[in-house]
Amino acid sequence: MKSKPIFFSVLLSSVFLFNCEKEEVVSETDLPTPAKEFIALHFTNQTIANVVKEKDILEKKPTYEVTLGNGTSLDFDQQGSVTEIDGKQTKLPDSIIPAKIAQYVHTTYANDYIVGWEKEGENQDIELNTQVELRFDKNNDFVSIQD
Repeated sequence: MKSKPIFFSVLLSSVFLFNCEKEEVVSETDLPTPAKEFIALHFTNQTIANVVKEKDILEKKPTYEVTLGNGTSLDFDQQGSVTEIDGKQTKLPDSIIPAKIAQYVHTTYANDYIVGWEKEGENQDIELNTQVELRFDKNNDFVSIQD
């Protein structure tokens, strides 16, 4: 009778164990070269405060989360391509945002600025300082306001 609760506890624990991500703090030298180049090009006045390498146990593909000195966080895939940038409430550099998207935001939301960017499949999601989230397609055309 007591073996059933123990069995289910072990089973539940193993499910959580196998679905976890492994995270470790690594040196910025461990970043893929394209990630280092992206940071150097677009965040010239910022230092790297922290690099966390995350590895999903099932996918076995590492990703990297970089935190800059000003609190901005950047996520990179295993090849070093940026997948997400969160500036918190800091304006992202204009050089990161495709010109067509930047022009749309400047025209439509003249008093706002971009604080976040994320690649979602073929789409790009933009977050404004007013917490409005906009979706753009692969051609950088406006699609919708996100909830």
